[in-house]
Amino acid sequence: MMSRKFVTIAAIVVGLTAAAVGASFYAYHSAYDYFANELTILPEILSQPRPISIATPRTPEEELVVLPKAWDGKERVNILLLGIDQRAGERERAYRTDTMIVFTLDPVTMEAGLLSIPRDIWVPIPGNFDQPNYRINQANFLGDAYDYPGGGIALARKTVENFLGVPIHFVARINFTAFENFIDRIGGITIDVPEPIYDPEYPTEDYGVEVFSLPAGLQTMDGATALKYARTRHSQNGDFDRARRQQQVILAVRDKLKNPHTLALLIAGAPEMLSELGSSIKTDMTLDQMQQLAVLAQRIERDKIKSEVLDQRYTEFATTPDGSQVIIPIRSRIAALRERFFSNPVTGNSALNSATP
Repeated sequence: MMSRKFVTIAAIVVGLTAAAVGASFYAYHSAYDYFANELTILPEILSQPRPISIATPRTPEEELVVLPKAWDGKERVNILLLGIDQRAGERERAYRTDTMIVFTLDPVTMEAGLLSIPRDIWVPIPGNFDQPNYRINQANFLGDAYDYPGGGIALARKTVENFLGVPIHFVARINFTAFENFIDRIGGITIDVPEPIYDPEYPTEDYGVEVFSLPAGLQTMDGATALKYARTRHSQNGDFDRARRQQQVILAVRDKLKNPHTLALLIAGAPEMLSELGSSIKTDMTLDQMQQLAVLAQRIERDKIKSEVLDQRYTEFATTPDGSQVIIPIRSRIAALRERFFSNPVTGNSALNSATP
C-alpha cells in the first residue's frame, strides 16, 4: 500500500514535477491553510475542492492518503513539458526553453511515452512575427514577450501542435533552479551514465563558464550535478544526447520517488519547498486533472514507457541565410514516427489526429 503514496509526485516526473508534488501536500489541512493564504503558486488550483482525504491509520505503515479515482477518459492525453533557463533571482519578461518534451499517456492500452524535441528545430511559429520560421525554443519567449493570448505556454502549445500534428491537452512549465532544489530534497538521483562527459565551458549562473566532468558508470547526483548532466551540450551528438539525458533524469526521479522515506521527507518540507517553487511553475492543469492523471500514470509499468528523440534520424543540420545553425525537420519521417508514437488502437488512427484549435 505504501507505494501508492508516491503517485501524485511521480506524475510530475513524467508529467508535472513540482505541481503534482504540491498537489499531494494539499491533503494536509494545516499546510493547505498556509498554501491558500501565503503561496502565490497556481491560484486557480488553490480555489478548487480538495479531492484527497485523510484516513486515520491503524498502524504506522498503513496508507494515509486516499487518492482520487484514476483518469477515466478513453482518449490519449498529451502533455507538453517545458523547462526554461530562468536563473536564480532573474525576473525577465520572457525566456527561451531549454527543454521541450511531449509526454503521451494512453489510458486504454496503459502505455506512455516521452518524445524530446531539440531546441534548434526550425519551424513556423504562429503569430505576426518578423520572420516565417524560428528555432522552436523561441515560441515560449515570443508568446510572453509579445502578449500572445495565453502567453508563452499557449504559443509553445500551438507551435508543437502544428509541428507534430497532434493535440496538446495540457502544458506545464518549470525552471531548472526549482528542479535543482527538488533533486536535493529527495536526496539525489542515481543514473547509469553511458559515456564520460567533459564540458570545459558549462555556463554558470553569473554568465561565466566552468568545467563539468563526469565519469561513465553508475553515478549518484545531487541537484547541481543532475542539472548540469541534463543541460550540458558537450558530447558527440550535442542536443540529441542532451535530450536523452533529460529523459534519463526524469525516469531516475520517478524511480527515486517510489521510496516511502523519500516521500516522507518531501511532506515534512512541503511549505518551504512550495514557497520556493511558487514563481517557478506555470500550468493549465487543474488540481483534479493532475490527481487523476497521477493515479493513472502510477499504474503504467516501466517497460510500457517508450522514449524517442527527434535526432539525426528525423532531422538534418542547416545554416540559415543569416548564418544561424539550425535543425531542419524531415517531415515524412516525423509523420511516420507520429503514427507509431501516438497510435491509438481504439480507433486505428493517430491519436486525436487533428490539432486543438
